[in-house]
Amino acid sequence: MRKNVGHTVTICFQVVEEINEALQDRATLENRDVNELIVKAIENYLGVKASNRRAHDRTVVNLSAVARPISEEVGTAILPGKVRDVSVGGLKLQCDYAPKDLMRIIGVGHHVEIIFTVPERQYPVCFTCEVKHVFEKDVSELGCAFIKSTGDSLDVLKEILQFSP
Repeated sequence: MRKNVGHTVTICFQVVEEINEALQDRATLENRDVNELIVKAIENYLGVKASNRRAHDRTVVNLSAVARPISEEVGTAILPGKVRDVSVGGLKLQCDYAPKDLMRIIGVGHHVEIIFTVPERQYPVCFTCEVKHVFEKDVSELGCAFIKSTGDSLDVLKEILQFSP
């Protein structure tokens, strides 16, 4: 089920490496996503403010998943859970850990490999993500931005986003 938060359009363009690096550095400095910076720059240039604060619409899902923190330590934890929503830019993962226990394992800025199953797919999909938010509610949730995908994971994600009601 797609949340009704405003219609978005995906725009792709090329920039020289120096601009890309500057955007990455600025995003890190401001603890933001590069997409947010680009949208903000376009809004400032045009003198308009978009009503949707999100760069991409979220699609609500309920997909079994596991996350593995990426570190140099051997035998890092495996975090079972559920993917609760996905977008072009990332996902929200609900973890089966108490918030205080989760914070000992992973935090904002850490990288995780998230593997989840999609109905009617023979193989699971896998994304490497950066943790952008840790939500401490009754259950723990991670807001994660996609960094890279493996195999046909990106194509599967596009299908999820395209065919959700």
